[in-house]
Amino acid sequence: MRFPLSAPRAAFGVAVAIVVALATALTLAMPALAAGAADAGARSLIAARSGQDTGFDLSLPRAADPRGQDAAVRAVIEQTFPARASVELAVTETAGLVDAADHRAYLAADLGGADELPLVAGRWPVGADDAAIPASLAERWGVGVGDTIDLGSRVVTVVGVWRASTDAADRWFGVRDEFARSGGSGPILVAPETLDAVADAQGADRRLHWTLHPRPDGLDLATLAAVVRAAQGLPDAVASAGVSTDDVVTTGRLLPTAQIASARATVLDATEPVALASALLTAIAVIVLFAVLVVGATAAERRLRWARGAPALRIVVGEAARWLAPGVIGAALGVAAVLALSPEPLPLLAPAGVILLAGGLAPALFVVVLAAADVRALQSVGRPGVASRPWTVGVVASVFVLFAGFSAARLLSLGSASGLGRGTAPDPIAVVAPAAVLLALVGILVVVPVVASRRGWERLARRGGVGRMLWATRTARQPVAAIAAAILVGAAVGQLGIAAAYHSTWEHAYGSALAAQEGTPYRVATDAPDLTSDTLARLAAAPVIEGVAPVWNENTSIAARPATVTLAAPAAVAALGDPAIEQIGRLVDAAQGDAPGPLLPEGARGVRVALEARGTTASAAALVLEDAWARTVAVEPDPDGGFSVPAVSTAVGGAWRLVAVEVALRGTGDAGGQVSIASVSVDGALVDLGSLVLPVDVSGDALALQADPGPPVATVDATTTRVRFVPQGSPPPAVVSRSFAESAGVAEGDTLPLTLTPGGRSSAVRIAAVVPAIPGAPSDSAVFLDATVVVASRLTVSADLPATDDAWLAPAPGATPDDLTAVLPDGARLGGTAADDGRGVLSTAVVMLWCGAAGGAVLALAGLAAAAEAARRSRRTEAASLRAAGLDATARRRLRVGEATAGVSGGLVVGAFAAALTAATLLPAMVTSALPKPVTIAVSVDPRVAIVLGAGFVAAAAGVTFAVGVRRDIAPGEAAQ
Repeated sequence: MRFPLSAPRAAFGVAVAIVVALATALTLAMPALAAGAADAGARSLIAARSGQDTGFDLSLPRAADPRGQDAAVRAVIEQTFPARASVELAVTETAGLVDAADHRAYLAADLGGADELPLVAGRWPVGADDAAIPASLAERWGVGVGDTIDLGSRVVTVVGVWRASTDAADRWFGVRDEFARSGGSGPILVAPETLDAVADAQGADRRLHWTLHPRPDGLDLATLAAVVRAAQGLPDAVASAGVSTDDVVTTGRLLPTAQIASARATVLDATEPVALASALLTAIAVIVLFAVLVVGATAAERRLRWARGAPALRIVVGEAARWLAPGVIGAALGVAAVLALSPEPLPLLAPAGVILLAGGLAPALFVVVLAAADVRALQSVGRPGVASRPWTVGVVASVFVLFAGFSAARLLSLGSASGLGRGTAPDPIAVVAPAAVLLALVGILVVVPVVASRRGWERLARRGGVGRMLWATRTARQPVAAIAAAILVGAAVGQLGIAAAYHSTWEHAYGSALAAQEGTPYRVATDAPDLTSDTLARLAAAPVIEGVAPVWNENTSIAARPATVTLAAPAAVAALGDPAIEQIGRLVDAAQGDAPGPLLPEGARGVRVALEARGTTASAAALVLEDAWARTVAVEPDPDGGFSVPAVSTAVGGAWRLVAVEVALRGTGDAGGQVSIASVSVDGALVDLGSLVLPVDVSGDALALQADPGPPVATVDATTTRVRFVPQGSPPPAVVSRSFAESAGVAEGDTLPLTLTPGGRSSAVRIAAVVPAIPGAPSDSAVFLDATVVVASRLTVSADLPATDDAWLAPAPGATPDDLTAVLPDGARLGGTAADDGRGVLSTAVVMLWCGAAGGAVLALAGLAAAAEAARRSRRTEAASLRAAGLDATARRRLRVGEATAGVSGGLVVGAFAAALTAATLLPAMVTSALPKPVTIAVSVDPRVAIVLGAGFVAAAAGVTFAVGVRRDIAPGEAAQ
């Protein structure tokens, strides 16, 4: 870039317009990018989740006039919810619980508003004798299309079966929540008249459900927030409309889901100032440099007008008016470019006007300030008491450094830029800390060495030699080139370094945090412990699933401190755990316990149990087997009294472990009796249950028949009809999270009092390891135990096999999330790291930082050109003196190359050091708010990215500086060569 002396204004005007265009484009684009990503994140969040996570269900007892009740509630919904929102409404009437053959079930009648669900077979009910049921219920009851279900007063024929899907979860979550916790099965979808008839005959309660779901199409963050507010106020609005809200019930987690979207948007809002601050301050510095050049280039004209008696105000205003057009044109170009590229330009019009005004006036305002200062200098010739400009600059710089320190302290004290809580509004001071600290460090690292080494340079100048003298006096002769160039390079390199460090650090930390939160790529979760042994067995048998591992997360108090106890099989964690989990290998090795019960040989086919009984008749009723992933199955006897061993799931491998034997009793007299297990054989080979076996009466509720385990012998009375013999072992080792260890003051090797069964006695459990986090635990303070050991204890306190609300899945090769969702039980949802819906929107923060850094780098290059031009102009009067001192044109060029190289290389070193210090100090707090779960953050940067960025920018900076500033000085009388 060259600025011909004959036409400086035109060249300067073009350069100023380009700088202003880039600065205004960044200023308008960053908020637009953040807002667009936040809106897209809200849409993707609603699209990725289903059921309770994205819905709101209002339930009321059915009124005497159900049609009028429905019409009134629908009218309130239409008035309450924002018109711009697309909300899906389904209305359902329910009745239950009712007798359905040998089961308790609940009925549902569709009153309109819902799309039809995907069917596995058949069609939807159209007549009073028709019914449709979910696929999970059809499998559990063993019925299908064409079969009948006896509802007492009515017999209906199954004409359709719908499969599990996100649509089904959206449709039925409120209905299921009403009945599923009471043990009911369903829903059975029938005609309204059938529901009325059955409900009247059985005296079942009837309710109406209005189930709402916002559609992701066209949704934005503000609309989602408005929908949530409307849903929260719906019961009061319905009551205000005269509809009775006695016994109103609302369900759904739409509010927490909207809070997640809001928290992610807050992360982007907090990143925006970091991305913009350095770039805008660089733009201001560059515009100031150009203003200095402009004012310097017109100094002679200004002095001439002053000498002719022109008023000072007219001189200053006339000077500024000339530079109003470049600023306005540049700002208009920047704003127009963003509006043209934005998919939704209308929301940007208001801020665009403000930015256009500020950007258009900025160059003229800086020219006004500098021109006015020059005129004041002319007026103050011979007057004492004129303030020194260096003092003013020093005060401003000191205030900025103090603010940078204060903002950094606030960011560190809050722990993140989002204030005291995750998802709150960004703290206005903390968010600018990284940019403020970076620029303050760059300024300090450039200016302080220059000031501190002044005496040394003076001594070097006195030692003789023109070259030494010129090097020593460079700062005094060329302050703009010596300091401004280094600061511009340092700021640009520092901002690029911060962006690279944030990118690398966030990617690693997000993977670790997501892995710690979810634990595994694919998991299935329910709102209650609905994942029974039978349900898990059906999942394991699905073609798209090769293994299932139950996981239990139980909130409890340990040593008077709240904590989560996570139960899972170490083998399952090793096979299914996300590789990004920190120290996963250490957790697996340390958590291995000694599971009780004999391990069956791999490939075992049959088991036989020999019993001895006195005073009663006994028969082996069931075997409870457990695989290496802690999934249990109950095996019923074959007609010959033996037991066939089922195949182990493909992904699990290994063999089953026999964890309990159940014995059925009959004919026990009043005097009681005794039953014992004489032997257990597998394919003819004897296996040993062990000497510590606890007999449990499971005729009704589980009740231990003796206090301590011993040989497999049980004394029973006439009320006992079923006994479960459960081998017992020693308590498993515990692995605790670092957060728990710190709060409880424990370390590896210490013991904890833990209760392995609800209401049971506590056992002393040894801490085998302390790890950063327990995978899959909802709480940071958590304890991990080997589920294969704990299951044996749970079998002594419950007649049913342990059920859970969480299980990890091993998908078959090629299985997709949709394939997995299709086989999930009703009410279950798919989660896991592979189903994450947050990385996309949060990664926008990385994009914003890179955009800000790239814009700052381009602006810095423009500033370097201006600084180099200023230095070149200041050297015009030196050429003759240097030639007289013996320096020819080649020597002078060599000197200029050395000066330019020193400025660029010094800025590179300063920027790299400032970026490293800022990242090490503040980056963890920046990254924390952009994570799904707090984890230990290690600041890192890809060395290849750092080398490429540093080398590329330095090459560009050197090229600009050399092209503009390193040109041969032509002294008067010296011919150009």
